[in-house]
Amino acid sequence: MGKSLLIIVLGTSAIVGFMVLKLNSNTKESLGATTEMFGKTQARLIANSGVEIFLEKLKSDNSMLGKTFSNNSLFNGKYNVIISGIDSLITVTSAANFMGHTHTTIVKARADKIGILPLKSGFRVAANVVSNVKINGNITVSGHNHSIGSTTPIAGSTSLPGIGVNNSSQVSIIKSNIGGSASVIGSGSTPSVSVVSDSTDWFAYANALISNPDIIINSTGDLRLHSNLGTQSSPKVTFVNGSIKINSISGCGVMVVNGNLEINGNFNYVGLIVAYQNSNITTKLNGNGIVWGGVVVASPNVNLNISNGNFGIYYSSQALQVISSAMQTRRFQILSWWE
Repeated sequence: MGKSLLIIVLGTSAIVGFMVLKLNSNTKESLGATTEMFGKTQARLIANSGVEIFLEKLKSDNSMLGKTFSNNSLFNGKYNVIISGIDSLITVTSAANFMGHTHTTIVKARADKIGILPLKSGFRVAANVVSNVKINGNITVSGHNHSIGSTTPIAGSTSLPGIGVNNSSQVSIIKSNIGGSASVIGSGSTPSVSVVSDSTDWFAYANALISNPDIIINSTGDLRLHSNLGTQSSPKVTFVNGSIKINSISGCGVMVVNGNLEINGNFNYVGLIVAYQNSNITTKLNGNGIVWGGVVVASPNVNLNISNGNFGIYYSSQALQVISSAMQTRRFQILSWWE
């Protein structure tokens, strides 16, 4: 009996030992396979990220075309990028290395420059409902064409309405609420408020612009970090993310505001301002601000409170042409992705 038990115990021990050795071997093989998979996946992520990073840079710097960018570090690995072609067909090749594992991603894309859409009025109110209108004080909204920096219309140039709206009832509402020394001038009778034919999807346009902003303002504190929001020689796309009071700063380019548009103080801007929101939006323009170019407010319901101070909106085709020519903002359509 004792020998039988010993044989059984020894036999069982041998079997268990064999199983432990086998499991240990399998564990090592599994660990090796896992490590191999991790290395390959990481190399792939680095290569793909390299494409995304350099396409983002290309949006505002097309001088990168035809160049190679080597030995970039990312996720503890390295990658090289080659950019070739022209705007209509760009090829970005990203070759990554991570712990001896390599991966190459080749992407073909087409660049489309985001242009400046034509305005139909100096101040465009694109809304289903216009309410709480108050336009008074030393306010000037002009649809006459002006040179940058001038409040005198260009002689012989084509004029637009000072304020353009969607329907005739909005014309009546706005006209009946213009008071004090406020001046809304432009084509047609004074005050120059007219229905304009405008099929532009301002929401889609704003979203296209904010896909690649040069400056992002999330708070009043962010605004203080900038001495200006672009210049005529280097206009910028500024995205104001939320209802932020803009005060005492200059800029040039396109400003997109996702929220209420409130401007105070000494504000000087050359270009286009687009404020939009999917619900109600309030527009308050006070202080000694001047915009040469145009302003668009788009929302289902727009509250207009333009009062006090010496605010001025002067339509300027010259300003819009300057930023259209100099602004580099582009977006990319991916045509193919190979890896």
